[in-house]
Amino acid sequence: MVLDLEGRYRYIRELKDDDLAMLLLWDEDEEITELSGKKFGRANQIDLGWWRDLMTSPIRLGFAIQTEEGQLIGDVELEHITWRNGQAELRISIGDKRYWNQGYGSGAILDVLDVAYVRYGLNKIYLRVKKDNYRAIRAYEKAGFKKIAMLAASGRLEGSTELVLMESWAHQYAALKA
Repeated sequence: MVLDLEGRYRYIRELKDDDLAMLLLWDEDEEITELSGKKFGRANQIDLGWWRDLMTSPIRLGFAIQTEEGQLIGDVELEHITWRNGQAELRISIGDKRYWNQGYGSGAILDVLDVAYVRYGLNKIYLRVKKDNYRAIRAYEKAGFKKIAMLAASGRLEGSTELVLMESWAHQYAALKA
């Protein structure tokens, strides 16, 4: 499900159909998919199921990551949302590598946590990240995530290295924001 953010956030905005072409392009970049997995099927097979599900599912929220000028540079989503338990999994990808290491990922994470905790009243966000993705781990820690456990990779990252399970709680976010 994509929601209207009313221009309130600096690093995220609603995803639009016009963004699909760029997301498909980034999904073909091996360096990006090595870090975040493929969204649109396997090699030489485009499957738009991920996009359709993101746009319509009540247990997923998707956002575009943007520059100050509004240029699309990546995407971020909350998935596997369990509204009753107030939990969701975070997934983020900066597809435009020119914007790596410039704080856009950290800014987008903080914006999404604000949506999750303040707007939707969720109380826990968790994520899985490759143990050797130091740049991402550093961004998550800046946003208040704590390392919880090591996991075997599954889903889009199956067959990869071990993953670090990290989590953030609403009360920790409130303290960080203050």
